[in-house]
Amino acid sequence: MIQIDLLAQIIEEQDRNFLQKQLISREITVPLQTNQILVVSGVRRCGKSILIRKNLPSTESGLYLNFEDPRLVDFEAVDFPKLELLRDSMGKTSILLDEVQSVVGWEIFARSLHEKGKKLYITGSNASMLSRELGTRLTGRYKQIELFPFSFTEFLLFKNLSPGEESFESYFLTGGFPEFLQNQDQDYLRTLFRDILTRDIAVRRNITNETSLIRLGVFLCSNVGKPFSYSRIGSLLEIKSVRSVIDYCDYLEESYLFDLITMYSPSIRKQLANPKKAFCVDPALAAANSLSFSKDLGRKLENYVYLHLRRSFKEIQYFQNKDSECDFVVKWNEEIIGAVQVCWELNSDNLHREIKGLQAALSETQAPKGVLLTWNQEDLLEGLVVMPIWKWLLMPAKEFFGIG
Repeated sequence: MIQIDLLAQIIEEQDRNFLQKQLISREITVPLQTNQILVVSGVRRCGKSILIRKNLPSTESGLYLNFEDPRLVDFEAVDFPKLELLRDSMGKTSILLDEVQSVVGWEIFARSLHEKGKKLYITGSNASMLSRELGTRLTGRYKQIELFPFSFTEFLLFKNLSPGEESFESYFLTGGFPEFLQNQDQDYLRTLFRDILTRDIAVRRNITNETSLIRLGVFLCSNVGKPFSYSRIGSLLEIKSVRSVIDYCDYLEESYLFDLITMYSPSIRKQLANPKKAFCVDPALAAANSLSFSKDLGRKLENYVYLHLRRSFKEIQYFQNKDSECDFVVKWNEEIIGAVQVCWELNSDNLHREIKGLQAALSETQAPKGVLLTWNQEDLLEGLVVMPIWKWLLMPAKEFFGIG
């Protein structure tokens, strides 16, 4: 339990600091006119609370509380009604709770506010903890959106740059975390990575073998886009239990740090049995915490393509048959709608292989549209569109594939 006077002091201090932060325009549509609770989820430090504040109507002022403040360690569910008292006494019209999933029972308060017709905005960086409470107590009462680090177009807006190969090269090197773009300190990305592993995963999941979790995170950073099996990782990292490897990978996904994708197959059993591929939420973050990834430009490019697809689609797989591969196939409403092949540079050595892989994916999945993305080449080869990735990134993936 926490005293209301201390709570008021914390809110006032946090509010002053929060108001000093730069408001950043994002591409994502924020449905603030809804009567539902708005939940913004995503990786730590990607700008979730700033997104809400940027989009609040000018007539609305919010009481802001970030639960990562160590002074709130004794905050309990019984303290939530104090926020209503403070909201009213401070003349606020809504409440914004940042990283609220750390407080047991928060969803009961959220439901209470919703039933009273009061505005509530929530952010969180743990998909599992959020979805569990949202699915049990708040079904039908909330609208959830996912936020990622900057897309290429958001990066251009933030840096006031024009689209082109040069500006994409800058984005390719720096990634999209807002605070990193302001200070360009590599230690920031390493500290952020460590914080996610320790605070968002190890502490919350009571993991005692933190070293194994960190080694797994570094391994995935170093092997983005490469097929792997849980048993192989366990052997390489000397993690005795395959079950532990699976659990750790699940936790890394829940923290929004990595996505694991499966191989395309009509058979669910084959999807589960075949190797997975991991992609990081920010390629620059992966490079800063990798033993080798920063040197593999092709896989880094592939990671950027994956993230652009992921902003529009949740069901993405890789394609592989006995003699060809394609980097991504995309599903929408249970139908494969497109295939994407990524190659740093098409040349005489790889041209046949890259085209063959994309053609095989289009043929076997019956996808209506495919594209081959490179660093700077543009062409039409055997009926297939070849585009520089920076041009492709300027268009939402849904629009490219004709999804309204």
